[in-house]
Amino acid sequence: MIYIEELRKSREKHQVAFQEFALSTRRLPKHLFCFFEGKDNAYYIPRIKRFTNEYHPILCGGREKVLHVYHLIISHNEYERYKKAFFIDRDFNEPLVHLQPPIFETPCYSIENLYVSVDVFKEILTNSFHLSEIGDQEIFDACMSHYEARQKEFHQATTLFNAWYACLIDRRNTEGIQTGVELEDKFPKDFIEITLSAVSQNYDLDKIKQTFPNAIDIEEEKLNAKMEIFQNCEQHRLFRGKFEMQFLIKFIQLLLQDGKSTKIVLKEKVNFTFGDASGLNNEQAINIFSAYAETPDTLLAYLQEVTQAFP
Repeated sequence: MIYIEELRKSREKHQVAFQEFALSTRRLPKHLFCFFEGKDNAYYIPRIKRFTNEYHPILCGGREKVLHVYHLIISHNEYERYKKAFFIDRDFNEPLVHLQPPIFETPCYSIENLYVSVDVFKEILTNSFHLSEIGDQEIFDACMSHYEARQKEFHQATTLFNAWYACLIDRRNTEGIQTGVELEDKFPKDFIEITLSAVSQNYDLDKIKQTFPNAIDIEEEKLNAKMEIFQNCEQHRLFRGKFEMQFLIKFIQLLLQDGKSTKIVLKEKVNFTFGDASGLNNEQAINIFSAYAETPDTLLAYLQEVTQAFP
């Protein structure tokens, strides 16, 4: 009991996930031990259950904490015989080199990016707005065209900030220094304005520097090179996922408001499974739209590999 109490008190320490794993192996020797960042388990669990119902989720915190737990576990030979799965976001890092046992790293910035494609939004319209692509064709097509147009403008408006932040991460990874920046889930306040009619950019590099005065310096040449890359890529996959999810949530909220008042896209009020979505946040969206999110082939291959280990 004393040990359990001490373990509870050390909840914020990076060793807690490793300790939970070590204790759980005794009573769940045949289970797949799944190590997650933050609340990402809401996305992964339904996909894991396609392969096994014998799994044990362990929340580690951020990407680096998952990697730290990974290295702790593989340094102990006695844990080789247990099934293990590790899930991390790539963020703006270079892809991991091949590791044994393997780690699943998102092929995009983060799991949020798997929720924001045009195809996923179509699923949301069908299943959460209850709109028929055939029976409600005019409204359905209008929603889709506005989503595509506004998302494109959103990416144009956020390219500079994403490129700037990616350059900070590059310096951190190559030079081992802190970026001096802690981002929130939402895009910096007043930097952009999103409406059903347009997305506008209200910032420049000077405003970024004023807003984040502790940020490390970025060479203009490197920022320009990153901007060129970011202007010619699948932006909904490469850009920071929490910002991408913010756009999706905001667009849904605007659509629902439009159906009740402005009537720009929706000529009448529509029903939405989750009310007016006014309180919808990133974590909730990951949960409620999980069934519609993309599932990369690499994830399915990974789950098949880790669940079939040690039959």
